[in-house]
Amino acid sequence: MTATERLRIFVVEDEALLALDLEDLLSDLGHEVVGTAASVDQALGFLREMKTPPDRAIVDANLGGNSSRPVVDALVTLGVPVVLASGYGRTQLAGLGFDRPSINKPYSSRDVEAALSRFG
Repeated sequence: MTATERLRIFVVEDEALLALDLEDLLSDLGHEVVGTAASVDQALGFLREMKTPPDRAIVDANLGGNSSRPVVDALVTLGVPVVLASGYGRTQLAGLGFDRPSINKPYSSRDVEAALSRFG
C-alpha cells in the first residue's frame, strides 16, 4: 500500500461510538468506509449483498458477546485482508483462534494505518 492509496474498508464494530470514531479516523487517513456492521448477522448480510469486496476490513473480535470468527472466515474466503480490533491482547486473541494482525483498543490513527499497510 502506498501512502496515497485510497482503500475501501468494511468496519465491523458493535460499539456505536467506536464505529463512528473509526469511520472518521479512516476518512481522515484518506480511506473510504464502504459499510459498517454491529453484529455477526449484519456483517454476513452485508457481505452477501455487496457487489465488490472491500480492500480491507477492520473487525472487532467480540461482537456483543459473540465471536466474530464467522465474519473473519467469510472475509478471508473472499480474499479480503482482515485487521482485528480488540481490547484483548495478542495471547488472548490467539487463545480464541485468531492469528490476524490486530490493533488494541484504544487505538490511534498511526496504529490503524500501520495495521492496514501490513498487507502491502
